[in-house]
Amino acid sequence: MWQRTFGVGNISVRLESDQQRCTDDIQAITSLFPDSERQPGLIFSIKQRKKITLCVNDEELWQSNDSGEISAAFEVHLYIRIVQELVPELASIHAASIGIDQQACIFAGVSDAGKSSMCTKAVIEGSHYLSDEFALLNKTGEVEPFPRPLQWGKEQHPAFTHDMMAKAGIKQTTFQFPDTEGNNVSALLWLPEKVQHTPLPLRWVIFPRFDASVSTPELTTIRRGEALMELPQHLHQQQRADIMLQMLNQRIPKDATFHRLRFSNVHKAWELLKHSLFS
Repeated sequence: MWQRTFGVGNISVRLESDQQRCTDDIQAITSLFPDSERQPGLIFSIKQRKKITLCVNDEELWQSNDSGEISAAFEVHLYIRIVQELVPELASIHAASIGIDQQACIFAGVSDAGKSSMCTKAVIEGSHYLSDEFALLNKTGEVEPFPRPLQWGKEQHPAFTHDMMAKAGIKQTTFQFPDTEGNNVSALLWLPEKVQHTPLPLRWVIFPRFDASVSTPELTTIRRGEALMELPQHLHQQQRADIMLQMLNQRIPKDATFHRLRFSNVHKAWELLKHSLFS
C-alpha cells in the first residue's frame, strides 16, 4: 500500500493506494504539494474491492473497473474537498496566482479569460508558482500556495511550445482517463520548477480578458470598490453578496492595486505588466 501526506493551507491530506496505475497518476497530480507531518484531516484511499473504489474518510465516492476513471474522479474530488475543508479559514478565488519579489499577484476571471496563460508566461519568465484555478486568501491578506499542476485542457498551447516550457524548467507528465463516450483522453500536466510553498502578501489583483480583436494589450487601473463588487462572483464558495464583499474587503490589503488587462498576445501582455506594475 502506497501512502503520502501533503499539506495545503492549514490542513493535511493523506493519500493511500494499492493500484499502481492510480498511484502513478496520484503522484503526478500531487507532485508539487509539500509533504506534511500533521494529522490528516482528509484521507483519500483507492483500493480494490469488487471494483476499484475511491473513498475519502471512509465515504465511498466512486467505483469503476477503469483505473483512469478513478484517477480522474480523484482529481476532481481532491480539489472540491480541500476547498470545502479550508473555508472559512481560507477564501478560494477562481484565479491563478504567482509570486514576484515576495509579493503575490492573482489573475481572477471566468474560464478562458487567460488566467492560466498569464500565469504560465509569468512562470516561464522566472516568477514563483503559487496556484492555478484556486487562489487561497487567508485572514491576514496573504495568498496561500495551492500548487496543482498547470493544465490547459489540450496538449499544445497556442502561445507556448513544449521546447519553451522545457527550457524554463517546467516538466511535463500525463495521465489518461476515459471521456463520457469511453474514449481514452490524455491529460497533460505541467510542473513548474520554482514553486512557492509559503504564503505571500497580496499586492496585485488583475482581471484578464483575452480578446482576439486587441492588437496592443490594454492595462487599466480600477478603483478598489469596483474590484470588490466584481470579485465575489469568482469565489468558489458562494454566500450572500454582502457577506462575501465584507470578507474580501477585510482580507485584501489596503495597499493592493486592481487592474483590468485586455490582450490577444500573452507575451506582449506580460511585457506590459512587467514594465507597468512589476518594475
